[in-house]
Amino acid sequence: MRPKIASDDTARAWLGAPMPGRDVFTFGGALLIAAAFSAVQVFVLPRRLDVAAYGHYRLFLVYAGYVGLLYFGVVDGAFLRWAGRRPGAIGPEWRVVLRWLLVVQLGVVAAALLASLAIADLAWRLSFIALAACALFINSATLSSFALQSAGDFRNAGRAAVLPNGLFVVFVLVMPPRDLSIVLAAYVASWALAACFGAIAVWRATRAHARDGQSSSDPLVLRALMKSGLPVFGANLAAGLTQSADRLLVGLAVPISLFAQYAFASTVMVAGTTATHALSRVALSHAARRPTMERAAFLGGFFSLIAAGYGAGLVLEPLFERLVSASLPAYVPSLPILRMLLVGIPFWVATHVVLVGALQSCGFVRRQLLVELLGVTLVIIGCGACLVAHQPLWIVAAVASGAATLTFGAAATVVRRTVPGGGTLPSVLFALTAASQSGALLFALRSSDSWQIQSVVYALVAAAPTWLVARHAGRRDW
Repeated sequence: MRPKIASDDTARAWLGAPMPGRDVFTFGGALLIAAAFSAVQVFVLPRRLDVAAYGHYRLFLVYAGYVGLLYFGVVDGAFLRWAGRRPGAIGPEWRVVLRWLLVVQLGVVAAALLASLAIADLAWRLSFIALAACALFINSATLSSFALQSAGDFRNAGRAAVLPNGLFVVFVLVMPPRDLSIVLAAYVASWALAACFGAIAVWRATRAHARDGQSSSDPLVLRALMKSGLPVFGANLAAGLTQSADRLLVGLAVPISLFAQYAFASTVMVAGTTATHALSRVALSHAARRPTMERAAFLGGFFSLIAAGYGAGLVLEPLFERLVSASLPAYVPSLPILRMLLVGIPFWVATHVVLVGALQSCGFVRRQLLVELLGVTLVIIGCGACLVAHQPLWIVAAVASGAATLTFGAAATVVRRTVPGGGTLPSVLFALTAASQSGALLFALRSSDSWQIQSVVYALVAAAPTWLVARHAGRRDW
């Protein structure tokens, strides 16, 4: 049954589709292209840099994922405020919030430049300055992306998502870098151009719909944005820690060469992050336009999309391992780690698209934060214990995936007891489907040394569960 939308006028007021299918295709397709550019980096940069330099670069990326710490919840509060509003109402407020953000971020850059004078090592000094610059451009680009998503302009939001990785890969291919400082400069410049594009896209999109805007009776106050955004910001930070805490711990516990192996394997998480961003932003934007009682059922439909995409994507895993063996033999020891990380991806994606999305769309942001903090705690305790016991890194990865699975179960329990209609979500069926698909892959990888046979075996074993969820997804009115 087609979900109810307030009115035809309301549906047309957004730039995107009144139904989520086209927006999922548009935004998700753009993020898949961005992920493809990330995959190119996986096979290019390790050939340009030595193992130690590549390890330093991967460690820089881990910390760059936390530059959102430096906007203090303002961007998340703005997204909560704008979700469900018309583009004309978003534009004027976006300009105000952007000015606030730039003042804070430029102060961070100035402080970083002063603090870098006390760092003796040139490589660490450059990394420190690059992180501050990333905070300026990534956070500005994030604010513009949230404004575009709230306005339903997923086409330009997708373009903004593709630009950083795309520009960076073009630079790496056209002017092959041999020095870590050049790589960092190219990374920062790519985000700077993406931030400029996002700002122009928001200005054009909201200006064209200025007449549709209505002044809000709720005044825009910085403190109010921080108050509403901090729980979501904390939850998003905890979500990022859940995904990367294992890498942070490994980076502290092992030599940089071993960390490079774990970091190389963890690039598979790009696929999970891509799927999460694509689905969660579309899901939240469309859920905000529906009555509260219908939101859980609407979000539950994404379980089938996630399971179908996961099952179909795993067929490429044997080919990926073959490419690594042929072109990057130094990173073959990372493949067992990669396999263990793959097991946790569907649970991590489903937790943040469906379960956390249900909590956030219904206003239960503090429960959302508790769920994310639980995930962080499980990863830190489990992976930390493995590292203290000097367990192989593939076991650390397996424990990280186990923590993602347990967090999924806890989140499903919270949603069933809290969210209206949450008890109808087919979380158990999803978990069984994802587990069967992961088991099919591990069985296929042990069945033969030929990647072609491995792919065929996996396709045969995983065909039934993947077909069933794909059929269920196809029945929904997307």
